[in-house]
Amino acid sequence: MLFLFPFSVALASVNTRWAPRTKRGLLELAGVIKCSTGKSALAYMMYGCYCGLGGQGWPRDQADWCCHRHDCCYGDADSLGCQTKTDQYQWTCEDKKADCGKAF
Repeated sequence: MLFLFPFSVALASVNTRWAPRTKRGLLELAGVIKCSTGKSALAYMMYGCYCGLGGQGWPRDQADWCCHRHDCCYGDADSLGCQTKTDQYQWTCEDKKADCGKAF
């Protein structure tokens, strides 16, 4: 399952305490990663078993488990007809915690 696009990082900087956004799904994901970890989403592009393209095996650590859960969520949403890579959703960032809109 596609997790990130490298170009999404350039467009999804989070430098404020509270940052509402309405962009496309993968661009949002890069911003959520930056908010939560303080790291570029590119740092996780080929990390572990589930961060980045594809995914198989047993997740290696907490970060890899996060990518695994994300892949599962996208799989569930895709099966319900959502366009997870392009559907828009809103989220906020406060104190390094991302809160995604419930409608997504």
